[in-house]
Amino acid sequence: MRRSVTLFTGLLVLASLGWLTGCDTFDSSPSEVEDFDIQGNMNTPTGRTVTPDLSPEFSVDYQGLAAAPTASSPSDILAIDTVSTQGDATRGGERRWRLSLTTDNIDQVLAQASVLIEGRTTGGRTITDTLAVSATTTLQVQRDFTSSFAVVADYEGDVTASTYGGNDPATEAYEGSQRTIQTSGGTSTTLVNQSFSQSTNQPGGSNGVRYLEIEGSSSGSTTIQRWTSVPNADIFTFLVRPASSSFILTVSFTEETENGPETYELDLPIPAGGGWLKIGVPFEFFEGFNPVAPRAGGNGPLTSIDFSADRDVTYAIDELVFGTQGVGGRAEFHDFERTTLAYGPPFGDNTFGFATGTDSVSAQSDGLTSRRISGESFFGYNYGRLYVDVDGNDVLSFRAKGSMDTAGEDVIEVFVETGGAGGFGGTVSRGATDGTWETFEVPVSQLGDDPSALLDPGINNIGFNADGTFLLDDVKIVPKE
Repeated sequence: MRRSVTLFTGLLVLASLGWLTGCDTFDSSPSEVEDFDIQGNMNTPTGRTVTPDLSPEFSVDYQGLAAAPTASSPSDILAIDTVSTQGDATRGGERRWRLSLTTDNIDQVLAQASVLIEGRTTGGRTITDTLAVSATTTLQVQRDFTSSFAVVADYEGDVTASTYGGNDPATEAYEGSQRTIQTSGGTSTTLVNQSFSQSTNQPGGSNGVRYLEIEGSSSGSTTIQRWTSVPNADIFTFLVRPASSSFILTVSFTEETENGPETYELDLPIPAGGGWLKIGVPFEFFEGFNPVAPRAGGNGPLTSIDFSADRDVTYAIDELVFGTQGVGGRAEFHDFERTTLAYGPPFGDNTFGFATGTDSVSAQSDGLTSRRISGESFFGYNYGRLYVDVDGNDVLSFRAKGSMDTAGEDVIEVFVETGGAGGFGGTVSRGATDGTWETFEVPVSQLGDDPSALLDPGINNIGFNADGTFLLDDVKIVPKE
């Protein structure tokens, strides 16, 4: 079954360009400043999106006017405040305004409003431009953001529901920590910064250096397949970098239910250019959407997310995350990050395997696979840089289950390194209970002195010391609920 929602009013159908009258070309060798023939015009930027938490500013450049232009809106949901005025109206100036909502409750999912920019030239002619504004109190849209959530390892890969079976942990190796990305209809993808040589946060505010660039075709799509159960989530968020021209981005979620696959679609008009956006879609936006596995009390997990464009455009996506409204990420569908080195055997004396049995994964886990570790040694994950914006109360979280086949306590020590900044590097020890899955949350304040170091300079290593035999899963840095 397929359920669709089309936002006809347009998320970020953010307006059009503003050169209503082109700039004159100056004479190559004028004798005096007064010889310039300054023709009146205004340059209005692309549109804006306004939410209860997002009050964007915009500025208009102008010349050849008798006075600075004015801004007004026929909509009663918008307030417009002048922030600054600079320069000279005749020879060149800039006026900046701030937009905000006058209400916390808009009936429509997205309401489209307009701002009229009006100026009068020195010759008495009136020129106008229009800034399109999308306003919402339902969807979450941010232009400035940071990440407070990062997955270090969840051991998910090409394990599917059809191979999820018996109770004995499988120890054969397979290509872990990868999702399956498929394209169709002439669409192609490129993983940016795949070589790990880039250590600067990209996109700015994300938790790493890699993202997926999509060369979209109007007849094709990009599908990311990944079995995901999210019992503790109520919102889906993702980052998108707009294309050079506006387009409709259709995002499709396919959920496996007791009645078979069910697909939910969302059409998002994306504006041209303007930098990365973070978009949040609450679950209540889709009636009946509940991507939770039966083992956690739900009807069935999410199995794929599909992205398609209505025209040939190149855009990018990053950080596909399920989370809790007002808190942050809980489970990662994909964020395209990879450790630069997942170290362990043969550098350490542990033995590794992947466990896919029904007793080998926690009911609350977001996937189908855990890591089986045995021995007394070390392992961990190096990064060019991993960036998270946290405080001391936020936590490094992991799930563990001790083995009843080994004598004594199964001990796990964890540590975080930031290149010497922030006092990070000391270990915190936890014991895994035999035969029982537990979720361990280590406050960031116990791992180091200055949590800001996890954002600047960022994390270069998350490591473990292990003694015993146990299962490990869902190693994450998450906001504390």
